[in-house]
Amino acid sequence: MTVRVNTERLKTAAVTTSLAAWLVATAVAQMPEQRFDNLLKRGKLRIPTPNWRFFGPNPGVKDNHLLYRDVTDGKPGEWQEIPITRDRAWYALAWNARNRSPKALFDAVQDVYVRSAAYGTAMEPVVQSSGYQLLSGYIRHHLPHAEGASHSQFLVMYSYLAAPEARQIEPIFVSREFPLEDEGVVQPEPYPVAA
Repeated sequence: MTVRVNTERLKTAAVTTSLAAWLVATAVAQMPEQRFDNLLKRGKLRIPTPNWRFFGPNPGVKDNHLLYRDVTDGKPGEWQEIPITRDRAWYALAWNARNRSPKALFDAVQDVYVRSAAYGTAMEPVVQSSGYQLLSGYIRHHLPHAEGASHSQFLVMYSYLAAPEARQIEPIFVSREFPLEDEGVVQPEPYPVAA
């Protein structure tokens, strides 16, 4: 007596079972507890799973603040806050094209923070960074300035709740005063245009 096996059904069942097992392994690997991570990586099967968490492994607990002020006749003005994030529309869950510029500002602030923490009191590595250049260029060209202002300056701060009803403010970095006019500002050479 011979048993006929439908190979197509067997292949479909094997692929479906494998994908279902991988989906379950991926979901288990994303749990906040990391006790299953070694089991999946070092077990007999060594199932390759992505290493990301649904709500982030280290959620942000501090708010970023970016402030700037103008310098007129050598006297600094009042600090004004630049809104980094904006309220989102209802459709932003699927399409959020307006998130690009706030995300660029947020990333630039993070770059300045990381470099200032890494280099301590040394200003030059921070001033040469792309984040610093982006922030100073944004302030120079896209924000309103006081009449007669010749220079501007920015400040990066964090704020966080130390206790209910008590918000702590932590200044992170104060920039050099930079000119508002493009004179003396090194402009990058334009890229050669291909024919």
